[in-house]
Amino acid sequence: MTVQRTELAIQDFEKFMRYAIQHEQGFSFDIFVSFSTSLINFYQGSDLIKESERMDTALILSKAFNAGMGNRISAEDLEEIATLIISDRTIDYSVLNPIFA
Repeated sequence: MTVQRTELAIQDFEKFMRYAIQHEQGFSFDIFVSFSTSLINFYQGSDLIKESERMDTALILSKAFNAGMGNRISAEDLEEIATLIISDRTIDYSVLNPIFA
């Protein structure tokens, strides 16, 4: 993954996190997984990432989430979370709308 794509993923994660907190939605694990799944599928559908970059992108997002949680999630669990994220091919545009506003 390029540095530019890595930064894009982190910026989009931060935008969504700020939106969720500002609108008192909170930023739970379930919301994170739904957002990450949709974002990765959107990126791939828009040719921003390749199929081979899905896992890397999921790990980047998972590590950003973990940092926000005080790095409480183990490396093994981050791998499991990333695998869960890329296993779903759906896109929930309602979850993505805040980063495109």
